[in-house]
Amino acid sequence: MDTPVKFASGAAHSLDTLEWVGGHVALDFVNTVHDRYHQELKSYLTGYGDLLAWCRKADLIGPVSTGYLEAGSERAKATAFKESQELNAELHKVFSAAAHGETLPQESLDYLNNLVQRTVAWRHIAACVDEDQGRKINCGWDFKGAPPYAVLGPIVWRAMELLENGPLDRIKECPPPEGCGWLYLDNSKNRSRQWCSMKTCGNTAKVRRFRQRQRA
Repeated sequence: MDTPVKFASGAAHSLDTLEWVGGHVALDFVNTVHDRYHQELKSYLTGYGDLLAWCRKADLIGPVSTGYLEAGSERAKATAFKESQELNAELHKVFSAAAHGETLPQESLDYLNNLVQRTVAWRHIAACVDEDQGRKINCGWDFKGAPPYAVLGPIVWRAMELLENGPLDRIKECPPPEGCGWLYLDNSKNRSRQWCSMKTCGNTAKVRRFRQRQRA
């Protein structure tokens, strides 16, 4: 795993400290960038090793797939990581637009379509037998011989599933400037969730408002 990032607060931000609050793996991938509305973006992922580790934590790849993808050249892995940052930015444009009820940017959707087409070669469908469910179809990925960028396939395919099946109307953004701008699915019954997490942004906002009332 790559070196943890030190943000302006001085606290180390790494995969070990990353909160998973998006409610969907595609949104959690977007949220690997911290406080997007600050002048200097900071990512919890600092290299291809972190990208693979995040995909493992997200249950998108397993140890065998990780071994295949790690076998690429250092140059190819660096290029793949750079493309993962581009994917992150395009997904943010799309889901941020959804959170604000705006038309989804077609240029970003075209980017996602292109990446789906580039990674479909490693999409694998097979028949299998489950002890409880009997015969079924298993849709997964076979990365044997795949280049490092193929790891983006599971991410973009899950993003496309969310775009196709929704619920897009439940995507919200942790409201800046008090909130961090992270995206999440509001699955509350009356859609009343306001923050990515009450432990972080929600609590910070409560403390700030309390101090404002005290000064007043």
